[in-house]
Amino acid sequence: MSYVPISFKSDYSLLKSLLKIKDIIDFAVKNNATYVGLLDDNPYGFLDFYDKCEKNNLKCVLGMILKIGEATLYLYIKNYDGYLNIIKINNLKNDNNLTFNDLIKYNDGLILVLPYNSYNLLNRFKTSFNVYLSYKNDMEKERALSFTKNIVFINEVLSFYKEDTAVLKMLYRIGDSEYKESDNYLIPASEQDIASIQSFQDEIDLKLEFKKRYIPNYLKDGENSASYLRSLAIKGLQKRLNGKIEKKYIERIEFELSVIEKMGFVDYFLIVYDYVKYAKKHDILVGPGRGSAAGALVSYSLGITEIDPLKYNLLFERFLNPARVTMPDIDIDFEDIRREEVIRYVRSRYGEKNVALILAYGTLGSRQVLRDVAKKFEIDNSVIDELAKMVDAKSSLRDNLKNVDLVNYIKNNKLEVVYKISMKLEGLKRHTTIHAAGVVISSDPLDTIIPILKTNDGILTGCTMEYLEKLGLLKMDFLALRNLTIIHNVINSIKKIQPEFSLADIPLNDDKTFEVFRRGDTDSIFQFESVGMKRFLKKLSPRCFDDLVAANALFRPGPMQNIDEYVNRKNGLKKIDYLHPNLKNILESTYGIIVYQEQIMQILVTMGGYTYSEADMIRRAMSKKKHDVMEKERTRFVELSIKNGYSNDLASKVYNLILQFADYGFNKSHSVAYALLGYQMAYLKANYPNHFQLNTLNMGMGNSTKIKDIIDDAKIRGLNIVKLDINKSKYEYEVVASDLILPLTSIKDINSNVSKYIVNNAPYSDFFDFFKKVYGNSVNRKNIEILIKAGALDSFGYSKVTLLDNIDSAITYVELCDQLDESLVLKPEITISNSEDFEVSELDVFGYYIYGHPVLKYKVNNSIKIVNDRNYINKVVYNVALIEKIKSISTKNGDKMAFLDLSDDTGKITAVIFPKNNDIIDSIEEHQVYEFIGKVDRRDEAYQLIVNKVIAIEKR
Repeated sequence: MSYVPISFKSDYSLLKSLLKIKDIIDFAVKNNATYVGLLDDNPYGFLDFYDKCEKNNLKCVLGMILKIGEATLYLYIKNYDGYLNIIKINNLKNDNNLTFNDLIKYNDGLILVLPYNSYNLLNRFKTSFNVYLSYKNDMEKERALSFTKNIVFINEVLSFYKEDTAVLKMLYRIGDSEYKESDNYLIPASEQDIASIQSFQDEIDLKLEFKKRYIPNYLKDGENSASYLRSLAIKGLQKRLNGKIEKKYIERIEFELSVIEKMGFVDYFLIVYDYVKYAKKHDILVGPGRGSAAGALVSYSLGITEIDPLKYNLLFERFLNPARVTMPDIDIDFEDIRREEVIRYVRSRYGEKNVALILAYGTLGSRQVLRDVAKKFEIDNSVIDELAKMVDAKSSLRDNLKNVDLVNYIKNNKLEVVYKISMKLEGLKRHTTIHAAGVVISSDPLDTIIPILKTNDGILTGCTMEYLEKLGLLKMDFLALRNLTIIHNVINSIKKIQPEFSLADIPLNDDKTFEVFRRGDTDSIFQFESVGMKRFLKKLSPRCFDDLVAANALFRPGPMQNIDEYVNRKNGLKKIDYLHPNLKNILESTYGIIVYQEQIMQILVTMGGYTYSEADMIRRAMSKKKHDVMEKERTRFVELSIKNGYSNDLASKVYNLILQFADYGFNKSHSVAYALLGYQMAYLKANYPNHFQLNTLNMGMGNSTKIKDIIDDAKIRGLNIVKLDINKSKYEYEVVASDLILPLTSIKDINSNVSKYIVNNAPYSDFFDFFKKVYGNSVNRKNIEILIKAGALDSFGYSKVTLLDNIDSAITYVELCDQLDESLVLKPEITISNSEDFEVSELDVFGYYIYGHPVLKYKVNNSIKIVNDRNYINKVVYNVALIEKIKSISTKNGDKMAFLDLSDDTGKITAVIFPKNNDIIDSIEEHQVYEFIGKVDRRDEAYQLIVNKVIAIEKR
């Protein structure tokens, strides 16, 4: 008989076990077990464990370890009532209010197991519980039998193997606790021991209930939600269409409402409608839509989305399929800085205990675990920093060992033990965190349904997102989108000069906006700002909104293979083939290429006569690569198509195309919604450029790369960058006429608090007046030194060296003013320094170049600007450029080569030094300017410079 414990501890007991739930289940399956048990410090892994047991036909035994005072107890769940009671007990434990009397109060459905060392509690609980004594060796077994016949073999299992004890000790140290040596691995068990476990688990009959839905009632008892939703939807549709409602809209909304009512999701829609309405009424910008919900006309009518699904051929069944009863999924984007306001409203509307954020876990990722382990070995930070840089975070530590350089570094620095331990700890849960967007809204208090955690942010679900829907809980995503905040700020800025402006009124055929896309001038434009997307847009040359929708869908791994074909068909270089006239209406907007999931569904309906619900089921099977379903469906599709008058050859050809594109087909509803958001931003950029630039700058604070790109773009547009000045600069960017005034926060190490304090106390008549007003409050010496170096005090008329030399004198003056009557303190004179003033590196002060790139100091005959390299494909060019970054690597043969990030005042390019020229690598440094001679190459739609020679610029 195989020994399968009912006392596995998992990594849900944070930093206390080497076992993941998958490991435990795999062990049970491998040993042909019929049951397996979890014994954790908390119930947060219960649903995960239960779900995996069900999927593997294992009986699920769930237990929780409790510590009350000095006593340790194990509580096992006997049935569903026990599950509900252990939730209550856990809540009391979290509140530090748990007593022995509470255990007795909530004993129903629970089995109490006392570890042998707690045998003295046996008499206290034997009248209220079915109590067992546990043992883990023969001595304990013999003594336990002298107290009771109810004994069971339980050993807390934290690892499978004894040799992992050292790794376990390290895990505890990472968690700042001490592992007390014990036999917490799979110790041998006798047949009697196994029989005791078998007898114990026979008492357990746990079935979790997944039939109920916990959707709150939106209206008060007795009011008809379905009638109310219908009324809202019809009124909303009339308003959207200015009272001119075509028959197809009536038919569509009636169909959608009937499905929503039959599937029991009326209150779901009303709840979403309500908090979106709240946001809009309180001037919180809401996104136009997201995901398949944009395919519902009811969503559009209620104001949940801003997309007319009939206008764009979007399908309701892609969102809500009556043949596949699952919870709907309406995700809403809100301004990032105001999302919490909407969540607070929802809490106030449905109850603090009925609304929760969703638990998530941070894990010991590849780089994190190396740092954690190395810290405990007291290894120098610089050594481990270098190691972490060499690790590819997308691969496991084991897979990283394919990197020869990494292996050599480990050996040379004697990090073998660190790396080996880290490999065993990698992937374990490290800490709890909060899901970025998910919010649960329940009809019942959540602490009566699932375990919960209490935090400063409110309550958290005590289970992760994937189990909420199965439990019947309503999960919605409240997404914080920074781009919406930018849009809102730009709109508010525009309204100061144009009060009637409304984003809802902008035309979708504005050529100035499409010119932004055609130029690839899409920095700061949602979904369209990557380098690759800019290149695609230039090739695509979009001239209508449908082009942007398609671009959004095509620019992803997989569909990218169709980009050239799509561009060529659009631009008339290749013939458009719709396969059959009946498919033209479906494929016309994408030039005969299947791009969207909705097109697959429409083709199945048009040729095969499927219902849209059936078509959605097949689309799902295809996207999940269920090959048996796909091949079976081929025969049916061909037969039905022939029956509907299409040829066998055409039906087979079309089905092959469907299969080819099914893996990559994109949700058109989502693509339309996000293309609209991108278009709106581009419209603001094209038509209100100063307002747009100003607000993207202010929203980009803290991201120096982003700010630099925007400032460079502002310069190209003709804005004059005004020098920093403590009497003129504010704590946000400002545009006055054609001047861009930098804020004090653009300086490294000057945060918003320091900046605001300086701005709020301006103006300053001289250096000592400045010191007297700000020094020693929110502003320290280091702040003032960096302000001087940045030139923010140049307007006082002294050199930087002089101002730095007079800091001590100014501090003395401030101290005297504090100690004496200010009228008695004579303001000192500035002592002029004899030292020559120094030149400050903009890189040191700002983190990027604002006023002048270093290459502007040098002129080299025949050199060209980086922006023009693309015009010299396969030709040799001369570039004068700054090296921003050097990354050296070794080839499979051990030869050295390098990749360089180069820049000049016009742009950036990647340069490559191949092994045959690797002598160059040791002669160059980062943040230095050189002349590069090399051939321009194009690789994966990007330009790069193959370097043949580098010349130190001072030698010219």
